[in-house]
Amino acid sequence: MFAEPFRRSALSVLFLLVLSSPPSAAGAEQETGAGAPASPAVMEQAGVQGLLSSREALFLGNSLIAQGRLDEAAELYQQLTISIEPAVRIEAAFQLAHIRLNQGNVRQAIQLFWEILDRDPTLTRVRLDLARAYFLDKNYEDATFQFELVKGGDLPPEVQANVDLFLDAIRHQKTWTIDFALSPVLDSNINQVSGGREECIDTAFGTLCRPLDEQASGAGINGAVTVNHFWRFHQDWGLRSTVSAYAVAYEEEEYNDYILYAAMGPRYLWDNGEASLQPTFFKRWIGEQSYQDQYGLRFETRQNFNRLILSASAGIAFPKYSDSYVHSVLKGEVWDASIQARYILTDRTFIQAGLGFEQENTKVNAYGNNNWRYSLGVYQILPYGFSLFAEGSLTATRYHASRWFITKDNRIDEAVRKDKTWQFSTTLSSNVFDKWNLTPMLGFTYTERESNMWTNEYDRSRITFLLNYRF
Repeated sequence: MFAEPFRRSALSVLFLLVLSSPPSAAGAEQETGAGAPASPAVMEQAGVQGLLSSREALFLGNSLIAQGRLDEAAELYQQLTISIEPAVRIEAAFQLAHIRLNQGNVRQAIQLFWEILDRDPTLTRVRLDLARAYFLDKNYEDATFQFELVKGGDLPPEVQANVDLFLDAIRHQKTWTIDFALSPVLDSNINQVSGGREECIDTAFGTLCRPLDEQASGAGINGAVTVNHFWRFHQDWGLRSTVSAYAVAYEEEEYNDYILYAAMGPRYLWDNGEASLQPTFFKRWIGEQSYQDQYGLRFETRQNFNRLILSASAGIAFPKYSDSYVHSVLKGEVWDASIQARYILTDRTFIQAGLGFEQENTKVNAYGNNNWRYSLGVYQILPYGFSLFAEGSLTATRYHASRWFITKDNRIDEAVRKDKTWQFSTTLSSNVFDKWNLTPMLGFTYTERESNMWTNEYDRSRITFLLNYRF
């Protein structure tokens, strides 16, 4: 573990290295077009008579910076950001962003870095400076994400080491994280039923049937808020607290779903990693009625191995159902464990794979079950400020004991229930409102469950338009 004086010294050196004479974002070794003149307005602002080429204008801007005439250099670069040459626009915006950083206008610098990356998301150096700007703005969530992405770029070993210093500093400095999201929802199967018309059984007196629930579709509003706080007792450990609330409300109140979650416990930090242990509380309401209270204990850990980021968790919970009969059937404990691996392929792409296990023990064994979940996802940054995340998963469920059920051909049979739930989800997001810490996201999720008991099969499509706010 780094001592605090060394950490501060190392970060100070890194700031000086990055701030002094920043290299070209577009590749200063390439010609930017000596034959393209800058506008007369630029020359008038720079105090120069006649016309200069774009390359000469950029050189003039660098000279003004060297002389400490930042305001004049900023005016010159501002004009060059509307040049007809893409390389000139990028270079001018890059230099202007560094001037804004030196002047303390971090939010303006962030916007300029994003404008460059929207045009060309392959510029690793610009993404690195964007991450540093987020760090200076104390937006540690976005800073962490961008620093982790740049690990996929072609960076020298010493720069990679400095990125790790920043990530370590974020873990030690971040105190509060607050996320709020609000979204309209379109759902094709709110109640997750098969949609079969009826369930029938052949008897000596004829065929007896009962109607099955119809699929309920509709629109609703989905909201969520999460608050994380880290109360430090020492630079490497303290108390981690989490409170979150989730709500989805539909036109038909019987399908409304509300969840409250709280956890608090010790958290320990080390180089490139952390771990926490938290007692937890969970409460759920369905259809405006109390459904379940749950108490438990959860362990979480995370470790960075350069481009590979591993996260793992394990927990136990004891649910108590509000309905006494339901509780008499489902009473028991729930165990779970999971591991997720994220690998940074490039500074614009990562893949992640997950493996999870859950065991639900119940008083009546036929309702207890084991779940294995396998997932694979990919994230890709696109041009024009968009990014796309897509993930597919399979959850295999096997119940603990057999039960009687009615088959499709109207017979009574006994079997152990087995399900396979396939899910595909994709999210398209944009940084167009990033200056307000607001991220719009369009999401689509398709779920299909297969079962050896046909009345438990269903498919479901869900569309959301999410507005996520971080502060």
